Amino acid sequence: MPGPPGTAIAVFAKAPLAGHVKTRLADALSPSESARFHRVCTHATWERLQELRALDAFLFCDRPWAEFEALCGTGRFRLQRGADLGERMRHCLDDLLAEGYRRALIVGSDAPTLPLAQVREAVSALDWVDAAVGPSDDGGFTLIGASRTAPEMFRGVRWSVPDTRRACLRALKSAGLRATRLQVTAYDVDTSADLVRLRRDPALPVRLRRWFDAADRGPS
Repeated sequence: MPGPPGTAIAVFAKAPLAGHVKTRLADALSPSESARFHRVCTHATWERLQELRALDAFLFCDRPWAEFEALCGTGRFRLQRGADLGERMRHCLDDLLAEGYRRALIVGSDAPTLPLAQVREAVSALDWVDAAVGPSDDGGFTLIGASRTAPEMFRGVRWSVPDTRRACLRALKSAGLRATRLQVTAYDVDTSADLVRLRRDPALPVRLRRWFDAADRGPS
């Protein structure tokens, strides 16, 4: 079921450069394989979101990247801006809401089996709260959405630690925003154990299955 109109969803990605992305997979993949993996995940995540036809999808990258710009088309490729992840996310949400969207969501490119139910739940929740956080089972989150922002909404949050999600919810509420934790849970692929989980996931996109099968990459 498509979401209501007026929602933008942004995929956050990095340029797929060796040594620049997915460095926590170093015990399973070489730097060049990690870059290729990130590239394939970004494509798979973008393709997955096309099922949500009532949402306008954008791709926010950390630097200009022609391949990703071609993937999403004219006007849908944007550059992240800000000193840290929190600032980059806030600017993204601010910009999309300023363009007239009632709700703005961000998902990462490292959750290629993200349940679309989490996105739909966020869209519904943002009719009655200012911000919604979609949990991942490592203590972080795979989705952040807002219908209203505040300059200090991510103040003091440490990223990629077990209490990131709780700290984020505290920061949102401290900034005067009504915030909620969504019920649908997902997972990021950050470690070799996550890579094993992804390979076994029934929701594994065909593009990623081909990547695994091409040279029997990754642990089984």
